[in-house]
Amino acid sequence: MSEEKTPAENPHGPARRRAIALMTPVFVVLLASMLLVGTVLVLLQIAGLLIGNGSFVTGVADALNPWAFGIGGALGIWTLLLSYAHGWKPAD
Repeated sequence: MSEEKTPAENPHGPARRRAIALMTPVFVVLLASMLLVGTVLVLLQIAGLLIGNGSFVTGVADALNPWAFGIGGALGIWTLLLSYAHGWKPAD
């Protein structure tokens, strides 16, 4: 469970708190987008398997893979930047 700290206990200055406040919604949008694209990709491929159409399965993958990998890559980089903004250290 996350514990909220009072402003006096928070080690981050106002600029860092503002950056975190701006970066967190972007993280949430990227995460939701990646999960949505991944879910659509898998469900359409399952549908292609059920109807027995291999070209449909590969067509869906060809169409959605760039989006899935692009969003996933952006999410990974954004997560790293957000963790640095929060003050994460490798020893934590």
